[in-house]
Amino acid sequence: MDEVSGAIRFPAAFTAIENHFTWKLQTDDGRTGFVRMAEDYARRHHTRLDLPALRAFADLRNALVHHDYYGGRPGADPVPEIVETIERLRDKIISPPTVLHVLPQRPLASFGLDDPLRSVLEEIRRHHYSQFPICDDRTYRGLLTTNCIACWLAHRLATDEIVEGETVGAAPEFVEPHDRAIHLSPKTTVPQAIKKLSPPADGGLPPTALIITHSGKPHESPLSLVVADDLPVLVAAMSAGT
Repeated sequence: MDEVSGAIRFPAAFTAIENHFTWKLQTDDGRTGFVRMAEDYARRHHTRLDLPALRAFADLRNALVHHDYYGGRPGADPVPEIVETIERLRDKIISPPTVLHVLPQRPLASFGLDDPLRSVLEEIRRHHYSQFPICDDRTYRGLLTTNCIACWLAHRLATDEIVEGETVGAAPEFVEPHDRAIHLSPKTTVPQAIKKLSPPADGGLPPTALIITHSGKPHESPLSLVVADDLPVLVAAMSAGT
């Protein structure tokens, strides 16, 4: 990167982010500062932005704007690392990555109503999973969680009715209302997933899991399961440093 390209690329990336915020927030009064727009954008869209990086970029942009030019060339120029970082952040904000692109591939375990519960317990032991989609004839029937299984076991112990061959179909009656999942398509972006897994503004509870299917329909086989434990990876994927 030469001196001139850095001076062009940094403000171009900054302006692209600024224009994106203006468009999404429907504000064109010219009086709302960049940092304020970034904060409003994050709040209104219930998403995570690398606000410290954006604040630093705003300070740098202001400093560059007020520097004199000599012979048509800027008196100050951002270093290549800064330019590359703001360009990465621009791309993540304007065209964020999908969840499937960010999260590591891992085996997905789902169970039918007639599957033995011991198979679920074995999956918990092997992979430490806590949530499992229940599918019957490829149609989603509910979310089986370790909390649900614990309630089932507690009930059976209290009544001395534990049966060796008991199936998954015995457990859903112990599912609590907040143990739910929503179905999304493979095009779901990281900010969209973060928003879905975050507590809603009305004070309710977010879904326990997001189930990715071919087109986001519950009658399709699950492709991936996204849970709250994935949030640190999703948030990190939207930072300027990655």
